Amino acid sequence: MDLLIHCFDDREIIEINNRGFIVNPLTEQIPATTPEMLRFACEEILKVANKNFDKVVGEEDKGGIIVAGVALAANKPFGMIRWYPSGIPGQIKVPFINEYTQGMFYLNGVEAGDRVLIVDDMISTGGTMLGIIQAIQKAGAGIADIVCIGEKVNYNGVEFIREKTGYIPKTLVKIDVSGKHSRVLNIDIDRD
Repeated sequence: MDLLIHCFDDREIIEINNRGFIVNPLTEQIPATTPEMLRFACEEILKVANKNFDKVVGEEDKGGIIVAGVALAANKPFGMIRWYPSGIPGQIKVPFINEYTQGMFYLNGVEAGDRVLIVDDMISTGGTMLGIIQAIQKAGAGIADIVCIGEKVNYNGVEFIREKTGYIPKTLVKIDVSGKHSRVLNIDIDRD
């Protein structure tokens, strides 16, 4: 877990909309993301995830590389939440509000009856995750598990998702973003 601690601990925090934004190598490529870091993060997600899934889903922004990496490591197909419409018939559309912006999400690649593993880089307020969950449910798919690499504990996103949906996202790294630099509080190492 040293790679994840290194990625998120004692990193500069930039304030955006009164929220702490962590400058880090895994999702911001500052410094550049190494293959070892991406591989390790994806493998750690798969270690804690429920193994009974047939597709991986996440959003295309910061989570896109994680979705692709986990799908490749698990040898499973993936669907993607996009921030813009393609106009393709059957595309699922849901509203979202997160800590930085709001708008519509568009889902491709998920069909009724799919068992989906949702992955993302970070859970903060839970707004992005709520939109992802709603899109998957609207598609008629089931959610096998939700795993995020990091959790900004100051914003209670995991609790928000539990209250709104009944799902409890798993997180690998819990991070305090209340200062000028991030602080990793603990690493969850429980495995299914």
